[in-house]
Amino acid sequence: MPLLPLRLADDRTPPTLLFVPPGDHEALPLILFGHGAHLSKDDPVMQMIAKGFCRGVPAAVAVMDCPGHGERRGSEVTDDRFEAEIARRMSDPRNYAQLTADWRAVCVAARTTDGRVTGPTGYAGFSMGAMFGLSIVADLESVGSAVFALGGLMGDEVRDDLIRSGVRRLGGREVLMLNMTRDEHFPIDGAIEVLESIPGPKRMGVWAGAHADIPPEAIQLAVDFFRRTLAS
Repeated sequence: MPLLPLRLADDRTPPTLLFVPPGDHEALPLILFGHGAHLSKDDPVMQMIAKGFCRGVPAAVAVMDCPGHGERRGSEVTDDRFEAEIARRMSDPRNYAQLTADWRAVCVAARTTDGRVTGPTGYAGFSMGAMFGLSIVADLESVGSAVFALGGLMGDEVRDDLIRSGVRRLGGREVLMLNMTRDEHFPIDGAIEVLESIPGPKRMGVWAGAHADIPPEAIQLAVDFFRRTLAS
C-alpha cells in the first residue's frame, strides 16, 4: 500500500506534507524533517527518507517547504535569483527566526491534524536542513533528539557563528551526526568541531566519500536512533 501524505497548510502553517504510518498506533512521535538546498517537500529522495522514518520508527513525519523553496518559491524567481536567494537566506538571521516560527506552527498543525501524534518530537535535517537545524533546534522546545546529516561548519563566518551559537544551546538533547570524509560543502573537520561542542549525549557516523555519497546504512542508523530516542 503506498504511503500517501496529508497536506498541512493554512494561514499560519507553511506548505507541509505529513506522512503517517499505516496500521493501528495509539501514540505516534513526530519528526520534523528539514530538506536540502534546492529541494522541497516534494523531492523524491527527501520523501523516500521521510517514508523510511515513518515506517521504520514508526513516526509521523512532517516535511515542510523551507522559505524560498518549493511552493514558497515565486513563479517569477529565475534560477540565478533562486541561487542568490538561497545564499542570502543562509546568512540572514531573520530567516532562522522565520524557520523557528514555521516549525513551531508545523508542530501544532501536525498534532491537530492527526490526534494520534501525541508522542515526543525529533528533528532530522539533511544538508541545508542540518545547517539550519544545528542553529535553531535549541529554540524548538518540544524537540528532544535530533539527527544532523551532512552538516557542520562551512567556513562562512556568519553561518558558522549561527551554528556555534545554536549548538552551545542544545542542552541535554541527544544528537546523531552523519557525515562524509570528503564532503565538499561541510568539511569533516568542521563537522567534528560541531560534534565536540554539543553539550549533551552525541555520536557521529562517518563514511568515506563526498556529499552525495551518503549510504543507506547511514539512514538506517538514523531510523534506529529515532526508534530509541522517541520511544514513548
